[in-house]
Amino acid sequence: MRPKFAVFLCCFALAASAAAPSVVGSETAFPYKAYITADDVHVRSGPGMNYYATDMLKQGQTVEVYRQEPGGWCAIRPPEGSFSWVSTHFLKPTHDHLAVVTEEGAAARIGSKFRDTRDVFYVRLHKGEVVEVLESPHGTGGGANNWYKISPPAGEFRWVPSKFLDRDDPRVGVRRRNDRPAPSEESLAARSGRPREFSPEDFKDELERIDLELSTMIAEPMSAWTFDTLQERTNLLLDRAQTAVERGRARLLGDKIARFDDLKQRQDALLALRDRTDRNSRLYTGLRPRDSSDGGSRETRLEQEGRYDAVGRLTEVTPAKPGAPRYALVDDSGAIRSYLTSSPGVRLQNYLGREIGVNGTRAYLVEQRAEHVLARQITPIDGSMLR
Repeated sequence: MRPKFAVFLCCFALAASAAAPSVVGSETAFPYKAYITADDVHVRSGPGMNYYATDMLKQGQTVEVYRQEPGGWCAIRPPEGSFSWVSTHFLKPTHDHLAVVTEEGAAARIGSKFRDTRDVFYVRLHKGEVVEVLESPHGTGGGANNWYKISPPAGEFRWVPSKFLDRDDPRVGVRRRNDRPAPSEESLAARSGRPREFSPEDFKDELERIDLELSTMIAEPMSAWTFDTLQERTNLLLDRAQTAVERGRARLLGDKIARFDDLKQRQDALLALRDRTDRNSRLYTGLRPRDSSDGGSRETRLEQEGRYDAVGRLTEVTPAKPGAPRYALVDDSGAIRSYLTSSPGVRLQNYLGREIGVNGTRAYLVEQRAEHVLARQITPIDGSMLR
């Protein structure tokens, strides 16, 4: 049975790729280049025969493999000529065959050369993101008239069975000499020293490669983010751009990297501030006098008995966005300190309106620009724990 919708988060897919088996062995680093070993191999919209075909590849054609599923399906870069669909409700055309996404979370649906089907999507686009338009809607009515055909966005894959892939060219038994490897960081740096232009193919490949590496990076914990090399490579592309479209796409990628870099710097500043606050609190606690009758005030004992991952008054977030946390901890002024999601067996609704301390798994929500805690234990600060 063909699935109606298949929504995959690119970040998590890329993060999981490190653990996935490879066509040529467990040591293989992704991405890598492979060859199609048979004629008329269907490329599909998802990892399974129940997903619709989007293209067909011939023996000897090359693909870039970014992930392999345990079931034997490989995620590849969309082949040349691939496309996606975005509803006209979510795009505003600009110039030079570009368009701006007008709403957060617009789906980029995978297109097929064989059928007018667009059920599967992997990537949701961000408001303000720019896409390349391949074909604008024409006429009135339904079907393709309500959709823009766009170049596949970064992070979108197609799928082929691993049994039809090999690292060696099946036609000659060795890798073809005219297949150039991806430019290394050293070669790119060397290019910056002499005024030579990228070919359009090199430019597009490097732009997509940087975007995919960015997607891989932001799937990791924020503490591991580092953007210096990506920014240098993007600046090099901007210097070597030969058309307005190339300059626009390089500039947009640079802005995207800069936004994540700014987010990382804000998080680092927040963590540094919290560390200083914790040190000052511990120093202040050591200097506060104790109440000899009960061993100290309740606030002092709470500070000395342990650390919480989040503290505040529990409130329900209204209106809650689909998929967003329903609960948050706020301070005395009502400002959100941390969003909360409950682990199985933890009933956050029992503590609404109360001051609580929470222990659990901390993370950072990029869109909300706030901390998030998966609550595993709740400790009321204003009374005994509820069951």
